[in-house]
Amino acid sequence: MRHFRACMGPALAAFLIACSEAPAPPPAVAGSAALEAHSAEFRRDIIEVVPGIHVAIGYALANVILIEGDDGVIIVDTTESLEAARTVKAEFDRITDKPVQAIIYTHNHTDHIFGAEAFAAGRDVPVYAHKTTWSHIERIMNVLRPVIETRSFHMFGNYLEAGGEAIINDGIGPALAHSTTGDGDIYGLLPPTHTVDERLEVTIAGRRLVLMHAPGETDDQLLVWLPDERVLLPGDNVYKAFPNLYTIRGTRYRDVMQWAHSVRLMRSLGAEHLIPSHTRPVSGAKAVDDILQVYGDAIQFVHDQTVRGINQGLDADTLARTVQLPAELAEHPWLQPFYGTVPWSVRAIYNGYLGWFEGNSSTLFPIASATRAQRLLALAGGADAVLAEAEAQLPADPQWAAELADLVRAASPDSVPVAAELKARALRMLAEVTPNPNARNWYLTDALELEQRITTGPSPISAERVAFAQGFPIAGVLRSMAVNLDPERSAGVNERVVLVFPDQGVQYAVHVRHQVAVIDALPSVPEDESVVVTVPATEWLALMTGQRGFPLALADGTVQVSGGMADTAKLLRFLALFRQE
Repeated sequence: MRHFRACMGPALAAFLIACSEAPAPPPAVAGSAALEAHSAEFRRDIIEVVPGIHVAIGYALANVILIEGDDGVIIVDTTESLEAARTVKAEFDRITDKPVQAIIYTHNHTDHIFGAEAFAAGRDVPVYAHKTTWSHIERIMNVLRPVIETRSFHMFGNYLEAGGEAIINDGIGPALAHSTTGDGDIYGLLPPTHTVDERLEVTIAGRRLVLMHAPGETDDQLLVWLPDERVLLPGDNVYKAFPNLYTIRGTRYRDVMQWAHSVRLMRSLGAEHLIPSHTRPVSGAKAVDDILQVYGDAIQFVHDQTVRGINQGLDADTLARTVQLPAELAEHPWLQPFYGTVPWSVRAIYNGYLGWFEGNSSTLFPIASATRAQRLLALAGGADAVLAEAEAQLPADPQWAAELADLVRAASPDSVPVAAELKARALRMLAEVTPNPNARNWYLTDALELEQRITTGPSPISAERVAFAQGFPIAGVLRSMAVNLDPERSAGVNERVVLVFPDQGVQYAVHVRHQVAVIDALPSVPEDESVVVTVPATEWLALMTGQRGFPLALADGTVQVSGGMADTAKLLRFLALFRQE
């Protein structure tokens, strides 16, 4: 044992001795005082803002708005799960037994759309949304689902309970009502039946509504204006937190000046009541006007000062440190960093205008990050010296300690356990003081993973999830094949398969060449096509996700291949080029 210790760095030897017995879990991390106080915003409640217009708060991440009409009701936003939506519906049923005459999605985010079936209750209910909403839903579900789901669970804290931690709140709601295991009654999405371009005036159940396109947090955002009652429903363009001009779960660039313009459009309406899709409503024309004024001005300030710095040649790091809201904005209760933050917004604006390259030529083709870490570690005297410095810096500067631990983890495999433990402690310290729940949740999730108390990743494919995906047009599902093509397996391959989906009346050619899968819609099946596969679209998804096996599907005729066994073998080799999800 003495010889073995001598062959190890002292840091690793100390770690192994300390870990000869399983360490006790660290105490759960409290939230900052400001974040704890913010939880009062989400106390569960049904509020009647004006006669016949109610909002359910605290039942899910997003609110649900009930608008009573003469012979029915309108539901605006539906929560992120059937389970949460059913709870809200039960509360609404105590208010009125009038049937739902329409559902309105303010935008495409999960927490606004997945509970729709609970409110429709098996009836054919008109669903209103922006004309691009469905395409946004398809893009996430078919192309980016694994990474967006994993990062969303990081940001909203869904992994914390399994590791012994707790969510304080999620800044715009109490918590995201989704399970990381894929279990639970989640999927109740209904596709839009009525779409809005820029403006739609409509009367439903005797209530006069104006739906306006107001891009901001999403490009498809709709505001709902009730002119007779002077009630404004801003969707996710306004809530009681600094706006999420960039979300750390990942997003396309959000046009922040368009967002500011949309807020000013809302202000021009002269609302007397504001009912956001997150946080509590506000009544009083002066109070509403003040909120909308400072919200639009704060967004424009961050945009303008970032662009000003860009034009002065400043880089994103410098701007993220130096752009700060004026005191009268920074102190406003509706602009506290409980969801978005100014530094994250600055970085997004910089990237939105200029992309990743900041103008330093040495970053055009940098050396590998692991190589850089190894060389820096050597300059600093080795892993033990850097870890000792990180430990010394930890009490006063946990951010620097975490960055030093990252350097060791990247460059010195033998020291990874010690560095991981040290970084986890640093992240816990950062989590305890930040007012931002997205940052807190991510800090703690990473800490728990470093401590090997949890594992993260996309939820497993379940029958419920496959059934949900089967509701999408097959064109979107095929897009997921393209981004799951294995470049190594497909090297040198030049093969094409035609897929015929009789239940949807469409056919597509999937051509693998140059290590890409090119997918084209076909008006008909070419007569000279070599491999033609006929299969119901619903069954295709089950086959591609492993919920059903190809041998049985071929045997019972669910899948029909044009050339018999020879072409069946070609098909199976072709499908092996793709990583199945």
